[in-house]
Amino acid sequence: MKDFWQKYRIWVIITIAFLLIITVFSKNTVIEAMAIRRRIKTMQQEQQYYREKAREDSTFLENLKQDWFLEKYARETFYMKARGEEIYLLEE
Repeated sequence: MKDFWQKYRIWVIITIAFLLIITVFSKNTVIEAMAIRRRIKTMQQEQQYYREKAREDSTFLENLKQDWFLEKYARETFYMKARGEEIYLLEE
């Protein structure tokens, strides 16, 4: 083991220094790359969520153009009523 260390000491030191430079001191470190990959994955999930939300909102807006849906939505959301009707609110 002692012969190995004396024979290849400079190469071991150079290799360790190179690995340190690549992983810690470099502009594009492995740690930063992993963090960027995590952020990309999170953003892709958010993008999918917002696309689905936009699709739902688009469908909702199209339905609001229909009189029957608008009346139903107004009754359920704002407790609106037609003339001559009475509304009873039941709490659970």
